[in-house]
Amino acid sequence: MNDFASADANIQTAMLEVISEGISGAVFICDRHDLIVFASQQLLNLLPVPKNFLAPGTRLRDFLGAIFDGGGRFATDSNGPRRLLGRDDWIADQIATLWKERAETTERRGADRWLSYSKRRLASGYGICVVRDVSEHKKREEQWRADMERVQITEEVLDNLPFPVAVKDRTLSFVAVNKAACGFLGLSAEEILGKRISDIIRPDIREKFEAIDRLVLETGDPSRVSERLTMSDGAELVMTGQKRRIGKPGRYFVVTATDVLPANVSLLSEPQEGGPTIDGSNLLSPEMQKRSLATSLPVLARRKVLIVSRDPAIEAALVEALASAGSDVTAVRDEAELMLFLSLAAEAGLNIDLVALDRRMPADCAAMVGGRGIATLMFRHEWSTSELLAEIAGALNGEAATLREDWQIVPDEAGGETIDILVAEDNEVNQIVFSQILEGFGYRYLVAADGEEAVRLWREKRPTLVLMDISLPRLNGFEATRAIRALEGEGTHTPIVGVLAQAFDRDRENCLAAGMDSVILKPISPEALDAVFSEVPALCNRMQSLAAM
Repeated sequence: MNDFASADANIQTAMLEVISEGISGAVFICDRHDLIVFASQQLLNLLPVPKNFLAPGTRLRDFLGAIFDGGGRFATDSNGPRRLLGRDDWIADQIATLWKERAETTERRGADRWLSYSKRRLASGYGICVVRDVSEHKKREEQWRADMERVQITEEVLDNLPFPVAVKDRTLSFVAVNKAACGFLGLSAEEILGKRISDIIRPDIREKFEAIDRLVLETGDPSRVSERLTMSDGAELVMTGQKRRIGKPGRYFVVTATDVLPANVSLLSEPQEGGPTIDGSNLLSPEMQKRSLATSLPVLARRKVLIVSRDPAIEAALVEALASAGSDVTAVRDEAELMLFLSLAAEAGLNIDLVALDRRMPADCAAMVGGRGIATLMFRHEWSTSELLAEIAGALNGEAATLREDWQIVPDEAGGETIDILVAEDNEVNQIVFSQILEGFGYRYLVAADGEEAVRLWREKRPTLVLMDISLPRLNGFEATRAIRALEGEGTHTPIVGVLAQAFDRDRENCLAAGMDSVILKPISPEALDAVFSEVPALCNRMQSLAAM
């Protein structure tokens, strides 16, 4: 009979262990005399209790005492203030809660671990407690709270900005506007959200705005829009708006931030009588335009200017403006055309006064022009024709100091020292994070905002290491890596580390297939980057030399 009783007890224990596994929690059961009837082995993974205290017949008091002694005491009431109790009081308190008909508590154990306790006392007198690890759920809950707080802070910041900000989705429908944007348009947020710009803006300018929005969405290139406003009192002002693409492939948005404007300016479909009007042209104010042309026309007359850009609209606008100013102007669209034109000009003894080079053109174009000693103006495509015309005039006048900080005259010979690290990252927030970390380490670095720029900077600076985001505009990280590998000479190899937003196996495989050496995951931390740098001997030597200084 004892053998049968022992066999039944083993079967019951095995079934309870199975049930414990099935509910993804550890279970202990005590009888009406507060003796342990069953305690699942999973308790050993959750609570600091020795295995011998799980044996049937162990007093509940001794079981709880072992938990207390191991530092695993849990709160009686997680919703109220936590009480600091001595050993005996704590054990008595826990036994009292186990005699309640129902009790639920959650306890934080360590920085990132939470346990939940579900306690029941049955009519038969048996008490059951189920212990579960709810860390992942609590982490998601805390992350959700943090995300919600961040969203609320972002909304408050945007709403308190003094200039209008609007966000449109892929269909060019408004998905977010701040208070300044609502005041500027004279509409409530409910009247704007979900509508397209064509439902709000007057017909004479809506097509231009939508065309620019689509271009920003498709290319990822930021754009600047300038519009001349004529106020009801006859005063004329300039409205300028910066447009940028944010998000990831499949979820791109266009953010437009407009310069501060007078409160009585309106862009509504039906302008009020006597109110401001917009002429729809991409011009500066009349005063600025006259000053620009007065400076440009004498300088530009009879000067030979070469335009290098793949953008037909930029090419046409500049050629027309320069020709009107009396310049002898020609345009080319790629490296082959540029090389042919420069060769023919040299053979004919034709002196070119200035090459206006779109910064989006490959680095080979700048090298080709600089190698011939021709002055070169690098320009950004988002600036207006009037501004470009003024800068070309300034370059021909030798007034390089008047150029904007993000423009430059390319020197005749490439110069500059090599760098330690090249970061290829298009997100501005991530660029700041990388910069702060690398500056803290003391490394020499450069940041490329797209894949083409990354390849150009690699070719010019030959960095010791490349940190390559995979979702870059122009050339993505895979394409940029393959381009660098194709340009590497025999016997040379630059370590390239892919930077991934998520740990998808296919992304890791694509990184390695493209020629990357390893990958790291966002969000980036100093510790993660330091681990990467420690694998590159040249960077280790660099750090040692910095420490010795």
